[in-house]
Amino acid sequence: MTMFSTATPDIDKKIQEIEDEDLRNYMEGQDYSDAEIEAAIRNMHLLDEIRRLEDILCEPEEILNILLEKGWKKEEIEKAFAHNAL
Repeated sequence: MTMFSTATPDIDKKIQEIEDEDLRNYMEGQDYSDAEIEAAIRNMHLLDEIRRLEDILCEPEEILNILLEKGWKKEEIEKAFAHNAL
């Protein structure tokens, strides 16, 4: 049994919202601040974007340019690249 109707217009967006809320609930239970929670969620979204672009075989420079066009900050992207390489 599926939890989504096939009429749901953007299932990926709905799944992301559920994952965000799950992370938010967990971090609130661990006494993280609202700022820390928002930073973790934003970082998770950035890492998801990087992985998606890597999966379609984009080069690092292309990934950087695409993410900059989408409004991510260069420092955030570089930090995520460094973290993702670990």
